Amino acid sequence: MGTLMGYYEKGSIQVTNCFAIPFNESNDDLEIDDQFNQQMISALKKTSPNEQPVGWFLTTSDITSSCLIYHDYYVVSSPKHRHVMIIRLITPFSGDMTKRMPVRAYLRSKAGIPGAAGPHCAIFNPLRVELAAFPGELVAMQLMEKALDSRRREATLESGLEQLEVSTAQMIEWLERMLSYVEGVNKDGEKPGDAQIGRQLMDIVTSSSNNMQPDKLDALVKNTLRDYVMVSYLAKLTQTQLQVHERLVSA
Repeated sequence: MGTLMGYYEKGSIQVTNCFAIPFNESNDDLEIDDQFNQQMISALKKTSPNEQPVGWFLTTSDITSSCLIYHDYYVVSSPKHRHVMIIRLITPFSGDMTKRMPVRAYLRSKAGIPGAAGPHCAIFNPLRVELAAFPGELVAMQLMEKALDSRRREATLESGLEQLEVSTAQMIEWLERMLSYVEGVNKDGEKPGDAQIGRQLMDIVTSSSNNMQPDKLDALVKNTLRDYVMVSYLAKLTQTQLQVHERLVSA
């Protein structure tokens, strides 16, 4: 269990940092070390003044009644009682959880019977979670994911040649996946087209052409144009021959 640090944006909550805090759930008594929590928040604000508490996280397999008490603590201690988010790290990893981050986010809302004096329960509504990371952070996350298959939960760094081999294999897999998608969209509409994916593919092509040397780009365009002209010529020639053959047969 711990505190989530970040900032609020229009329509979203950005989580940029977190830290664990001591807590106790023995004998049905819930205790949170508030002094430790406030000291950590003050220390983090010295390095990142814009960050503030935006919620809390808990490692659990399900949301329990204890979450209400923890959530009330963070709601009271949050600045201006803004929206407080809870992130649940699902344990143990099972099913499709091994292929993606086992993270769920919720916002609490009060609920009750229509016409009653006030709300009598609380509902944790799920939120959409988007993970964003720098390239260096992604490399570290991928390395830690490899430790999931190890009994000792250890992962070793690969050599430069092995990393190049893995990166090349991933690149080939992504290219094959993109090629399969494009062919599926263009071939009799087997797959529905997605405008967002199309724009992303266009950005990839544009960025690749901008980073390419001018002489190589000219050579690529000329070679592609020649291939297109040749294929177009052969297609029209074949079409003409078929038309002539049909007329001769029908005559």
